[in-house]
Amino acid sequence: MVTNPLDYVEPLRKAGASGFTFHVEVSKENWQELVERIRSKGMRPGVALKPGTPIEEVYPLVEGENPVEMVLVMTVEPGFGGQKFMPEMMDKVRALRKKYPSLDIEVDGGLGPSTIDMAASAGANCIVAGAQYLEPPSQSKLYLF
Repeated sequence: MVTNPLDYVEPLRKAGASGFTFHVEVSKENWQELVERIRSKGMRPGVALKPGTPIEEVYPLVEGENPVEMVLVMTVEPGFGGQKFMPEMMDKVRALRKKYPSLDIEVDGGLGPSTIDMAASAGANCIVAGAQYLEPPSQSKLYLF
């Protein structure tokens, strides 16, 4: 999560990024400009939502004239790995899936073998798993989907 995502569009494009996801909490004033800039650089725009932010905050970004293509529901507070999955965030995923059946919905935070099915059943079709798989190989298994 960065405070001025516009500053990162060009550097990430140069680095080869195919998508750019920004937090709705820091982009309320300029999200349309940001989405336009992301698209103009050939990247796919997405918006992320922190656990404490109401789901309604992203509706204008999905329904706008120049909409985002993906919504990322954070299932932990952003900032550091290894946090516990927040199952109550699945209500947001279910609400998004019901309202936008073809939208890509991503979840990130605390996901692993014991939580992936819950997220997928709620309607997430993109799963981010990180810290769960940073343990030595003898202590964890990597599942590829």
